[in-house]
Amino acid sequence: MPGHVLLIHGWSAPDKSMAEVGHFLTAHGYQIADLFLGGYPSMSDDVRVEDSARRMQAVITEMQSDGRLPARFHLIVHSTGALVARRWLADIYPEGGGPVDNLLMLAPANFGSPLATLGRSLLTRVIKGWNRGFQTGTEFLHALELGSHLQQDIALIDRLSPDGETKSPFSASGTRPFVIVGACQIPGTQILGEEAWDGTVRIASANIDPQGLTVDFTDGSLTEPKLTPWTRRGPDNTPFAVLPDRHHLTVLRPDPDRSESKDPATAGRLSQLILDALAVNTPAGYERVATQWTAVCDETRRLAQDGEEADALRERILGRASADKSRFNEFYQIVVDAVDDSGLPVTDYQVWLTAPKISGKNSVSSGKAITRIEIDAHNNLIKGAHRNRRNSERRVLHLDRRALLQNEGFLKKTLSRAYEPVLAAAITAASPGEKIAYFSKDAREGGGLIRLRARSPSEAEDGDRFLRRYATHFIRVIIPRVLDDDVFTVRPLE
Repeated sequence: MPGHVLLIHGWSAPDKSMAEVGHFLTAHGYQIADLFLGGYPSMSDDVRVEDSARRMQAVITEMQSDGRLPARFHLIVHSTGALVARRWLADIYPEGGGPVDNLLMLAPANFGSPLATLGRSLLTRVIKGWNRGFQTGTEFLHALELGSHLQQDIALIDRLSPDGETKSPFSASGTRPFVIVGACQIPGTQILGEEAWDGTVRIASANIDPQGLTVDFTDGSLTEPKLTPWTRRGPDNTPFAVLPDRHHLTVLRPDPDRSESKDPATAGRLSQLILDALAVNTPAGYERVATQWTAVCDETRRLAQDGEEADALRERILGRASADKSRFNEFYQIVVDAVDDSGLPVTDYQVWLTAPKISGKNSVSSGKAITRIEIDAHNNLIKGAHRNRRNSERRVLHLDRRALLQNEGFLKKTLSRAYEPVLAAAITAASPGEKIAYFSKDAREGGGLIRLRARSPSEAEDGDRFLRRYATHFIRVIIPRVLDDDVFTVRPLE
């Protein structure tokens, strides 16, 4: 039987932006008295995500005590609302036991949005903040910026652990997360040059199944550092669906008429997925939905491919076989966080993509000649690079997986026999001064190599690969802080 549902909006949107989802639910058996619109002042400069999450707990406790909300209910969130809800669960129920049965995230900004920096611009303050004292929600926008600390802090409670912990607010028998995101762009956002996004959030940053890795250059060597994968908290695979006919706004409008597709099966899929998610009440049902949604992603993925079968699919779903297929390419989002071995942030560094040599000495230096491999990677693989403005030790890369793995892509077209068919990241850090160096005492700008590993197109998906389709990957890099001998000395008293 349908239960109670709390709906939470995104940044700069009013609570009524969730009304169409609510009315859709009433049309499918949910009672209007059991549906609630949650709100928070995302445009107030002094309010943080943590503040709204804290207040959310107080409001829910009050509603449960007076009977408006039962002990258990469903939660549907949009965009930034996912950060508020996940912060609430992480803070209050870090080991599970929360009152939410199914948490459905529509186009969630789980790992940021490329638009967050634009939101803090003067132009946006004038346009968006005209009636709000020119406020646009500074603290929320910092949380939404690609590579923010808050995104990783939440993930280290609900999805990842560097030290082997597995407890989480999420589980297949408790609070079950689901993610739906579109692959259409909001009309007009094409001028921003982003790919694999819905006009506001990247598909890879919506996915709530991130990867994590610690790369320790103080252990091992500069070309073979110690790599420690982070463990998964909560379910291994969250039900995740990429819809080819929806963008960031129409994902809130389940009516098939709001679809960008004239294909009835495609146009009606969003409404069916919403109902399927809220109907799950067992671990077996959760696993079944995850499998079904994977099939949805597989179909969307085929829209990016070549050949008669893909042409026919584009004809059916998009209306023409020649429709732009590049927007369906799968991407990796990589977040690099660099610190030295004393724990201090390293802010002056460069990171680029390359491949390790099969024989001979692999060396990393910003002063060496740039190879054809590195030029190809820069031009074809990296579709976005961002340095977090509040924490400049954090960098975010958006990588085109299809360009990496297709027959004429990075690992086929450019790679000679002298190099391994493995994607690697090279990193160099400038010395902070005359007495301190990074990586090597003898170099004013030392560097190291990180093997990211790239699966070949013929290799099956498996559990030991770091790079995953449409996912965010956290890489914490520990860099040796090398001291000059005279930083501390001792000599006999004369």
